[in-house]
Amino acid sequence: MGFKKNIVLLLVLLVTGICFQSCESSEFVYTIEHQLNPNGMAPLTAEIQISSEEVVKASIEVLGATTYRDSISRYANDVIMPVLGLYPNSDNKVVVTLDHANGSLQDTLTITTAPLPDWFPEIEINTLKRDEMEPGLHACDMHFANNGVFRSMPFIFDDEGEVRWYLDLSFHGKMVSPFQRLKDGTILMVGRHTIYEFDMMGKTKNKIEIDPNFGMHHDVIEIPSGNLLICVGKRNAFINLEGENILSDSDFIMHYDRGLEQITGEWDLGKSLDVDRNDLNFFRPGDWLHMNGLAFNSNDGTTIVSAKNQGLIKVNWSDELQWILAPHKNWGKAGRDGQGFDTRPYLLTAINASGQPYPSSVQIGETSAADFDFPWGPHAPKLLPNGNILVFDNGTYRNFNDDNRYSRVVEYEIDDTNKTVRQVWQYGKERGEEFYSSIVSDADYLPGTENILVTSGYILPQSNHSGKIVEVNRKTGEEVFEATLYFKTLNGDKTVAGWGQTDILYRSERMPLKK
Repeated sequence: MGFKKNIVLLLVLLVTGICFQSCESSEFVYTIEHQLNPNGMAPLTAEIQISSEEVVKASIEVLGATTYRDSISRYANDVIMPVLGLYPNSDNKVVVTLDHANGSLQDTLTITTAPLPDWFPEIEINTLKRDEMEPGLHACDMHFANNGVFRSMPFIFDDEGEVRWYLDLSFHGKMVSPFQRLKDGTILMVGRHTIYEFDMMGKTKNKIEIDPNFGMHHDVIEIPSGNLLICVGKRNAFINLEGENILSDSDFIMHYDRGLEQITGEWDLGKSLDVDRNDLNFFRPGDWLHMNGLAFNSNDGTTIVSAKNQGLIKVNWSDELQWILAPHKNWGKAGRDGQGFDTRPYLLTAINASGQPYPSSVQIGETSAADFDFPWGPHAPKLLPNGNILVFDNGTYRNFNDDNRYSRVVEYEIDDTNKTVRQVWQYGKERGEEFYSSIVSDADYLPGTENILVTSGYILPQSNHSGKIVEVNRKTGEEVFEATLYFKTLNGDKTVAGWGQTDILYRSERMPLKK
């Protein structure tokens, strides 16, 4: 779509309907063209191409309740402007401002977008206190049921609950996750054997096929070097259970060098943990760990591992176990053959605010204290600036039964030397089953406000299957933002609750459209 304008001719101005502002009259010719979704993967983006006989500096504004603005600081005759934040199913008004030597002028473009796919959730804003919230919009790592596989479409919505960006990754045919932005602004996501790097316009910056002996899953994190730590399963990795060799999964970490584009290290959790401790494994026997999250400590080169079927584990750069944060029940010898060292000395002892250990029933996990509980089926560990650990405690099979169904985000203070753990803060227990998510979910520290962002990503009552995103003031425990995403699950079997049969909100982030 393009047009050409001579700003001296009033007749042309009237015919084209230009909104023109200038400090003084100046004659030059320019053209503006735009292309919707230029890379075919981000339907709420566009690209504006500006050509001018004089050098100009361009800026844009997408009009709406939540505006999006961008600018290019350099002067040029030919300018390409990316446009983010278009509204779906709308005739978007985009104001283009051109600054030039003798003043400035404005043009208003109309960019028409299609509706969202009909399987997108209904978004309800329950609480909004913008002055108390972390800046940015609401980014969702969303995966839609697709008859036994997932259709991955991460999206970002604004404070009005309007989706303003999404990435259509359905070409991959399976789940691609987790959705995150690296330090350099790259959007990184992985499939089982593929690492994808995109920009916000949906352009593929890099696509890397890894060694097929490794299968990536659940989490990938960027470490200060810019390289990646990734949860993986490894082909032909076995554990011995009661004399039988069983293929295991989800129990290795790999180090991926982005510059060399190759795997340069690995950690084997099977050699450091008790692989036949199955009190919380309701999947197949080989999924004894079910690793789902990583947090890297650059101060000492250690990694915190979240394992749904065991707890939280800390290992160092040399692949040595440091501690285990989990109920003490039934821990034994480490090793894939069960013939390694005793894991029990690595278990953290739970203490109260006075430094006194809780009774044995709390330590083994059969009961919970009013001010302490272990993480059950945890997800998404994070290291806080004070050195403490934040994690989403799903509460799956809490106290080894299904009676206490609540989820929460919890902060732990750990003494590595004395092998103790103290609970210092939590949110969610008080909300009971209406905030309970047995799978997925997320917790994030927001550095500007020091608030905590909590995602309970799979709330499954008898009706209104949903996910919730809540921003909590850590000091007061007050919700300053809450949104409920009501899932539709149009392309799955809701009665099965199996992989790819229901929609899931894996994680969420507070994220501006442009870094």
